[in-house]
Amino acid sequence: MTRVAVFSDSHRDQFSLGRLLDQMGEIDAACFLGDVASDAAYLRLRLAELPGKPPLYAVRGNNDIASALPDELVCEIGGKRLYLTHGHLCASLYSLVMKAKERGADAALFGHTHEAMNEYAEGVLLLNPGAAGDRMHGRGGAARASLLVIDRGSMIVRNFVL
Repeated sequence: MTRVAVFSDSHRDQFSLGRLLDQMGEIDAACFLGDVASDAAYLRLRLAELPGKPPLYAVRGNNDIASALPDELVCEIGGKRLYLTHGHLCASLYSLVMKAKERGADAALFGHTHEAMNEYAEGVLLLNPGAAGDRMHGRGGAARASLLVIDRGSMIVRNFVL
């Protein structure tokens, strides 16, 4: 079983980001889907303190223009191929699904909308964890993240909310 923490749109709310990470327990890897790149650096430091030092896979978002992070990334974790992007460069969910399929991905992990999503389209898992820092923008919403559990070929999503 492989446990992957998935975060997006923390917007400098490292307090909530850290609390969400703490709630997840032991993880094998983490994905950061952009906005804001300095939060990816914070996550990298936090992960280095955890048992096994889980790797971080990160992409930049629309608020990370000066970041050296890539716009998209494909990685293999737990026997599944994951396509990571912030989502702002995809015109629609359909184009996101097509980009993931073109890259042979089993799942497309994205953010940008601040709205959590966990559903399949054309055989591809679409996972948006929601905004890990939504509370700081005065929206009254909760900070959110997801845990992607890959077990014997299945992908199960567990959501975390502060």
